[in-house]
Amino acid sequence: MRLQYYVDEEGESVIGLWIPKRREFIDVTAQDEQLWAAMLPDGKKLRKEIETWIAKGAPDGVAVDMKGLVVSSALHVQPNTIACLGKCYAAHAQEFSGDSQVSEPSLFLKATSAISSDLSYVLNPDGATKLDYEVELAVIIGDTLHRASEAEARRAILGYTLMCDYSERSYQLEHGGQWTKGKSYDTFAPFGPILVTKDEIHDPDHLQLQLKVNGEVRQSASTSELIMPVAALVAYVSQYITLNPGDVVSTGTPGGVGMGMTPPRYLKLGDIVEFSCNAIGAVSQTVEQEAELQDQMRQ
Repeated sequence: MRLQYYVDEEGESVIGLWIPKRREFIDVTAQDEQLWAAMLPDGKKLRKEIETWIAKGAPDGVAVDMKGLVVSSALHVQPNTIACLGKCYAAHAQEFSGDSQVSEPSLFLKATSAISSDLSYVLNPDGATKLDYEVELAVIIGDTLHRASEAEARRAILGYTLMCDYSERSYQLEHGGQWTKGKSYDTFAPFGPILVTKDEIHDPDHLQLQLKVNGEVRQSASTSELIMPVAALVAYVSQYITLNPGDVVSTGTPGGVGMGMTPPRYLKLGDIVEFSCNAIGAVSQTVEQEAELQDQMRQ
């Protein structure tokens, strides 16, 4: 299944289900609970019914009415935990810390308040000067995992989407403490453009990720370059954090971040960031100044 999430002008959620035969998303907001149940490991029978309905072209389905809607976070439920991994690609480990021989990733959390409700923009905090980007494959968890094996983690994966792990590097590295303060500003966790259930992505270890800034390719790599397979990374996180249905594991970023360039090339107001994956799609965001955006919204 491929699910697109939207929010309307009143902040209400709308869920779209992709129907290949019709080449459009149909509105399945009223079936929210059934969809979630179908995506969980014990929902095979219900999932099969939905897949059959999709194959028939969802004859009684109504197309999503896009009037007044914006594309929102591709998470079906609010996660309790967003677990983020760092230094999972040798090239990024080299540019970040000068060490490409990494055997274990770093692990940190991102606040759930950073999840974007509108994927069209990312905020540059007032006074911040080192806003950076990191395209990542995000894994949505469908079952509880505690000190899981790789095989257990693979079975518990619900699906995949993308996250751009935005970071304000001065907050992250120059203000003491841990990384969370540089990773958790509002809009710093955009997930999208869609949620793809794992039955449609048979090999998450060979997906192509890319990120462009103003049309210039900054990051381009395959998940085959990760230091561990995707399921092994999920299992790794579960050794330290119990993961529950709806939680997210973001699997780290390839080389090419702004901080790693000489001189560093951080994002500026008005920059357009596009992050994508061949099996998931693309998200395009504009860098906005928070105060200016608030002024526009009040007008």
